[in-house]
Amino acid sequence: MVMNKGFAWNKTSVSGPIFTDDSVARELELIDKDTKFYEWKSPTGELLSVELPHTVYPPKEDTTFMAENLVRLGPGKGRKCLEIGVGSGVLSLLCHRQGWKVSACDINPYSVVAAKRLFSLNSASDIEVKEGGPGPKEDGESIQWATKKNFELIFWNMPYITPTLNDESHLGPLEDAALIDTSTTSLISITLAKIKLSNLLANSGIGLFTVGEKFTQDYLEDICSKNGFSCRIINQLHFDDGECLRVIAFWHPYSKTPPIHKEVVGSTNSELLTNDWPVGSSLSTDLQTKGRGRYDRKWINSSELMACSWKIEKPIEMSPAILQIICGHLVKQSLQSIDDFSNDSQLILKWPNDLIILKGEKFGKVSGILVESVSKGKITHTVVGIGINISNNSAVQNENFPIAYTNWFSSSATAEYLQKQIHCRIAGLFESVEGIPNTNFDYVKSMALTTIKEGFISCKSIFYRNSKVTFVNVNDDGTVSLKHEDGTQISCDEGEHLDWLFL
Repeated sequence: MVMNKGFAWNKTSVSGPIFTDDSVARELELIDKDTKFYEWKSPTGELLSVELPHTVYPPKEDTTFMAENLVRLGPGKGRKCLEIGVGSGVLSLLCHRQGWKVSACDINPYSVVAAKRLFSLNSASDIEVKEGGPGPKEDGESIQWATKKNFELIFWNMPYITPTLNDESHLGPLEDAALIDTSTTSLISITLAKIKLSNLLANSGIGLFTVGEKFTQDYLEDICSKNGFSCRIINQLHFDDGECLRVIAFWHPYSKTPPIHKEVVGSTNSELLTNDWPVGSSLSTDLQTKGRGRYDRKWINSSELMACSWKIEKPIEMSPAILQIICGHLVKQSLQSIDDFSNDSQLILKWPNDLIILKGEKFGKVSGILVESVSKGKITHTVVGIGINISNNSAVQNENFPIAYTNWFSSSATAEYLQKQIHCRIAGLFESVEGIPNTNFDYVKSMALTTIKEGFISCKSIFYRNSKVTFVNVNDDGTVSLKHEDGTQISCDEGEHLDWLFL
């Protein structure tokens, strides 16, 4: 979707020193002005007339953008929802019309007053509005601005313009709070942490945030998973000037199937495939007695490891090879999310399913991914098994490839942390959540294939059946194209045919 910006200000008006004496003076000047009337048409067709002080953010294109995504969730059926940053109040009123039991908050006291007036004029006085909210500096404890817990829906049309420092003046502080992200740390991360800590989102609940283009998909996945949430970009709004707004959805991953841990199992993959486990189930263990890799190779247990399998709903159009590559990319992201990840270590996704660490004069396999499927009648069951070596055991050796450990690049990595990270990310890609569109895998596939290409480029030499070859490309089906020294090209679909030299 592409739209013209309807803001009453331009980009230069939101740059410059934040909250100076002049901006405060402007705020006082605006407060003294008469109120202004706005009309806003909701996605349901209702036309609302809104009376607002000049210090309250009026309904704009971004408001309508969020409204469209709220309507797609369907009727509220009396469930609780919370709007952070109520602004004019039109989104809370829309949710009330959709059958939600609405609470709202805002750090702008004039927004609180204006929203309450809108609600009283539209038979919605039961909407609870509180002053306060999350922000760079906490404005009231959550018990003050979110008096309930376990909301089925939490949404926020977040401030999304990043200020630049020059001599231009800002808007007044109250308008800035609605439009400009003035936080020195991530306002999204602050809010997610508050939601998690205060149990604001119900186990089956959904959160929706409007975010600016400065936040990449990788960053959003990272901060959500660190706070225990899965996330997915579900919609985008492009403006004529090239700016882009996105709505992300976040939720508790696989809330109906909590992770299971057993001290000892034969194989986590086999356990999930041979028993009647529902989609979303995950099983971890301290020891696999019959753990295996590709071609039934024995999985070697390190002294500390993460060994876990997930039963997923595989996209129908996705080949097993691409699925395995995507899962490998996901594991790489999780490992690199560790706060003390060492900059002198290089993490490589080795086609088709291994994670390799290069560190100084040593290298080794730190993780392996095994995707398996079994068909029972018309139903295909798919399991993703992931093993990660955490700490060293001098007795562990592998004659096929050196073994590496996460303690090569991090002193804080634990099996628990990595399992939670991967759990959130797998659900973010594969979980079907009512009211949320399924993942568009085009971007994910593109990033995963790029990661595979980087792995080939990082390798010193590659041999195909003892003949030296060079990498050409990763194909859409997950196979790779290679070139012999005489210029002839081949397509390779089995990693077993390749030997890699990294040093």
